[in-house]
Amino acid sequence: MSRARDGQKRWDAAEKLPARRHILTVAVCAAGLAIIGRGVELQGFEGRKWAAVAAEQQQARQPLPARRGGIYDREGVPLALTRETFALSVAPREIKDAKAADRLARALGISRPAARKLVDRRRAWVVVPGRFSPEQRHALDSVRGLHWDRQLERFYPQGAIAREVLGGVSADGRAAGGIEQEQDTVLRGIDGYAVNRRDAHGVVESSITLPVEPPRDGSDVYLTIDFELQQIADEALTEAIRTTNAAGGDMLLTDPRTGEVLAAVSKRPGGGIGLGAMIEPYEPGSTIKPFFVASLLAGGYAKLGDRIFGENGSWTMPSGRVLRDVEENQWLTLRDALRVSSNIGMAKFSERIPPAQQYRYLRDFGFGTATGVEYPAEASGRLPGLKQWSGYTPASVAIGYEVAVTPLQLAMAYGALANGGTLMEPHLVHHVRSSAGETVRDVAPRPLRRVVPRAVADSLRRVLASVVEDGTGTRASLSTFVVAGKTGTARRTGVGGRYEADSYNATFAGFFPAQDPQLAIYVKIDRPQGAFYGGVTAAPVSRETFQAILAAHTRALDGRSLLASRLPVHQMAAATAVPADDQPAAPSGTEGTYVFLSPKAPAPDGDAPASSVPVPNVAGLSLRDAARRMHALGFHVRLQGGGDVASTLPAAGAMGSRGATVTLVGRSR
Repeated sequence: MSRARDGQKRWDAAEKLPARRHILTVAVCAAGLAIIGRGVELQGFEGRKWAAVAAEQQQARQPLPARRGGIYDREGVPLALTRETFALSVAPREIKDAKAADRLARALGISRPAARKLVDRRRAWVVVPGRFSPEQRHALDSVRGLHWDRQLERFYPQGAIAREVLGGVSADGRAAGGIEQEQDTVLRGIDGYAVNRRDAHGVVESSITLPVEPPRDGSDVYLTIDFELQQIADEALTEAIRTTNAAGGDMLLTDPRTGEVLAAVSKRPGGGIGLGAMIEPYEPGSTIKPFFVASLLAGGYAKLGDRIFGENGSWTMPSGRVLRDVEENQWLTLRDALRVSSNIGMAKFSERIPPAQQYRYLRDFGFGTATGVEYPAEASGRLPGLKQWSGYTPASVAIGYEVAVTPLQLAMAYGALANGGTLMEPHLVHHVRSSAGETVRDVAPRPLRRVVPRAVADSLRRVLASVVEDGTGTRASLSTFVVAGKTGTARRTGVGGRYEADSYNATFAGFFPAQDPQLAIYVKIDRPQGAFYGGVTAAPVSRETFQAILAAHTRALDGRSLLASRLPVHQMAAATAVPADDQPAAPSGTEGTYVFLSPKAPAPDGDAPASSVPVPNVAGLSLRDAARRMHALGFHVRLQGGGDVASTLPAAGAMGSRGATVTLVGRSR
């Protein structure tokens, strides 16, 4: 019985064995298929993904920052550059070169004992203080165990000159203000990267570098600024602020024919790098009067010979407002009212023009709207809309109150009078070049609109020349060229827009030569102490600036038409005699042609600088004072280093021709 049961069990087991084998075979096959399927999936569909993961685990990405483009003046003088330096760390245990210490000492300029400490194998890692040049790195390229970290640093080779135009770049590479910010997308370029191999422990092997995505360096920006003019303007404004004990000031030099800004300087208490001439509007006072007169002439509301009574210097308007003039004027023509800057005269003539027309012409001259110059946060100023005008506003606006302008707006408006009546768009950028040297952008002069007819602009140009010859701006006069311009003195506003007691802005705006204007100038002195009138404080700064420019013989001006064809003042007077319909009635008992300038004899030949002069000894002077002396003698100036002057190139005593360049070498280099 038991045998039968055992036999049955064996029979049953024998029958189940093939089934189990079948199940096992199926399971093995299914597992194999799954493995094969997963392999196909990994290799065929996800191969790239996992290859990338593996590569990522074996590699380390090293950023390669792009070099920021340079900023240059119109002639290629560098104003802002990026220099490549390297931080150095040493891994002594990786060094195999037995002469590594000697090579480090020679290349880095350190002592041999200091170099031996760097390669002491008892230390695992040493950070070498300081920054090193590409040449120093190149000299040590073959030494294994040296780890270099590339650094790009922004620096300004001309020091503080033009910094208010340029702005700056922070330590983390962010542009802050000025051209650096305005042209940031052009300057900054596109970063690249390099790839280093990791070893089995995940440690980066800096000596093994895989293919690189190279950085694309930024483009270079060339400004309309002329460095020499910028330097002259900076010196002149700084000296004016010092001698008047003022709180600050602004100066602009522009080309009225193109709208190019040739120099832009702003000085404020505590320094700073903002260009107030473009971002800080103020009430302009009498410097706006020529544009009010232009609106009268262009609209046919008055002629220069029309007369009003000057009320002996004090007039109570029908509204009850009292206006006063510095002089006790009686009968004045419109021309004379502008020449002597009569507030009463301007207010009386404002009754002749409809407010809408007065507003329109001032708007056309660019007041109340931003100019669009390439500078961040440019202010638009303030020209109230007609709905905001009160009964006082026409007279107020005519004498430069209830309106706020930026110095740049005024400079461009004077440029319109200088060039025949066309308002030009101002520019700070001349052209842009790629890192390969190709010009990728060329900024052409852009006329915005004709504001007044040429005849009106020419008439105003002649009147403004008389302002400098025998009006309020005589201290801006030159002996060899006729200067045209207008002075202004306006009260400053403080907290809440209220006028500050005994606080003024003194200004002069104009252009020269009056016959063929090539340079427009604007000067503002903030809070001068003592004498505060524009004719006393700002006008002399303009004259000194013109004199320095003529002495320097700068290329920024068109030498062919300016310096090669000097017109003596008496010839200028004859060439620009006032047309008959602009003339006032001649005094009784007189005959002949009325001219707006008293003839003056040409400057004696002895006043002209010699063609060759010795380089003066300026050792020990400040760079600013030394540059002023060089400009006065007709030399171009380049700066090297800082602090006081140590020497000059060429040396003191060497003979140099007018227009030659002298390098002032500072003690701190």
